Amino acid sequence: MEPALVSVGLASYNRPQLLRRAIDSIRAQSYRNLEILVSDNGSTDPEVHELIKNFAQNDHRVKFVLHPENRGAFFNFCWLLSQAKGEYFIWLADDDYWCDGFLESLMASARQSGAALTYGRASVVDVPVAEKDAIAKEMSSTTGAFSSVLRFIRFDSDSIFYGVFRRETGQKLCGFLRNWRLPVGWASDYPFLEYNFVSYVFLYGILATGGFCNASSDKTIHYVGGRAPFRNLPSLGRRHLVLLLAYVLIHMQMVVRFARSAFTVGSLIGALLAPVAGSFLFLRRIGMILSQRLRKNPKNIELSRSPESSFDSSDMQ
Repeated sequence: MEPALVSVGLASYNRPQLLRRAIDSIRAQSYRNLEILVSDNGSTDPEVHELIKNFAQNDHRVKFVLHPENRGAFFNFCWLLSQAKGEYFIWLADDDYWCDGFLESLMASARQSGAALTYGRASVVDVPVAEKDAIAKEMSSTTGAFSSVLRFIRFDSDSIFYGVFRRETGQKLCGFLRNWRLPVGWASDYPFLEYNFVSYVFLYGILATGGFCNASSDKTIHYVGGRAPFRNLPSLGRRHLVLLLAYVLIHMQMVVRFARSAFTVGSLIGALLAPVAGSFLFLRRIGMILSQRLRKNPKNIELSRSPESSFDSSDMQ
C-alpha cells in the first residue's frame, strides 16, 4: 500500500536546544512521505529562527512561518492544523521528540486499524522521575465511537493529543482549541486554569468519529518533555475556593463544548454522552482532590502537565 501523506505540525517558541532535538527526530524518521509544517510563535531568540530556516533549506518537505508576536498556544497549534494538506496529521511540541521508527510504526497501525486516533507510548524526559512513572498511562484500544468516548472519559488524560488522526476531521474541530471563559484574575492564582483540559474537547470530537488504537511498543515511543508538578498549598484558603468555582465553570463549558464538537463531526452518540462525560470528569476530579486532602498527603498533584497530559504553562507555544 502506498504510504499516506502525513502532515507533521511542529510548534516552536524560544527553546533552540530542544527545538534542535525535535527537528533531528523528524529528520530521522524512516517514514518519508511527510509534509512538515513549522510554526514559531514569536520567538525572541534569533537562534530559533536560524534553526527553522536551515531546516527548510535542507529539506524540501518543510514549510514554515515566523509569527511576529506570540498569539497563544492554541493559535499556534490551530495554525499548523489549518495549513495541513496530508491525509493524516500529527503535532509535535518543540520540547518533545520521537524514536526513529515512530511514524512508520504508528501509521502502519493507523491504516490497519482504521481508528479515528492512533497513539504509541509516551516516555517522560528532562525531569527526574521514578522509573515506574516515566511511562505515561495508556488508553487501551477499542472500536466504535461509543466505547471509544466512554473509555476516554475513564482514561481522563490528554496524552493522546499527540497521536495521529485524519486531517479533515481535525480541521473541523480546530475551533474548539481555545481558552475557557473565566473571570479576569482567576488565572493569576492558578495560571493553568485557562488552558488545562481544553484539549479534552478536541479529543472527544475525534474519538466520537470512531475507535482508538493503542500502538504502544518500543518502536512507537514519543519522548515527552516533562515538567515539575504543580504544588498544592498545605492549607485550605481562598485560592482553593477559586479553584473549585473555576472547575465548576470549566466543566459546565466542557459539557457544552463536548456536545458541539460531537455535532460538528456528526456524532449523535457523542452529543448524547456529553452531559455524562462532563459530570463524571468533574466529580472524579473533585473526588481526587478531596481524597488527597483527607489523607493529608503532602505529595504533589500534577494539575497542569503530568506524564499523561499535553500542556503546561511553559509548553504553551
